[in-house]
Amino acid sequence: MDSTSTWIGVVMIVLGVAGIFLTYSGISHTFELGMQAVSSLLLFLGVLVFAGGIARGGFPSVKPLHVASIGLIVFLSVTSLTVSALTFYGPFKLLKVEEVVRESPIKVVVDIIPGSWDPNQPDNYVPKNIRVVLGVNHTVVWINRETIDVSHTVTHINRAFDSGLFGPGLNFTLSFQDPGMYQYFCIPHPWMRGSVAVEEVSQEEVQQILASLGVSSSE
Repeated sequence: MDSTSTWIGVVMIVLGVAGIFLTYSGISHTFELGMQAVSSLLLFLGVLVFAGGIARGGFPSVKPLHVASIGLIVFLSVTSLTVSALTFYGPFKLLKVEEVVRESPIKVVVDIIPGSWDPNQPDNYVPKNIRVVLGVNHTVVWINRETIDVSHTVTHINRAFDSGLFGPGLNFTLSFQDPGMYQYFCIPHPWMRGSVAVEEVSQEEVQQILASLGVSSSE
């Protein structure tokens, strides 16, 4: 048995399994597909390296305990990949239950201006810090205005929301439902940062604000 190869295989298997399950954790959808593919490949290669390390020197010299270990690893790996495939691509694909939030009568637009990809440019999300009121303008639309082929994300610092990558001319819309301060950034360009302050007022105040703006309530 080659202990070095065996331990390398174990590490690869652990990292592969962790990567696969991480894609379902909801932390970030930006690199979800690529991460799952790489993790699956790492898991598969880990099984091969582990088995090769155990069997080094020929299978006749392999102890029964080692054979059992190989069988267990292969079984767990195949089961993991099968469940992952069924739940991600097949008829048992995981469904994310999300509460439907009604869009607000007024929408706030945040432009991702040309050149936002440049760390030397101070402006990117414009306006950078906004304030919205639930029931009035809690729906925010981010539009990628880049003039070259570069994608951005709108990602909450604690992953409460993540737009995924969206290119020039595309947009991401989010309707907030809870009051609070939401700070966000762009994953590929972390110097791009902004915030949304969400406030909650009484329904009477909401109606007064909408009436003063000449806007009818969506309810």
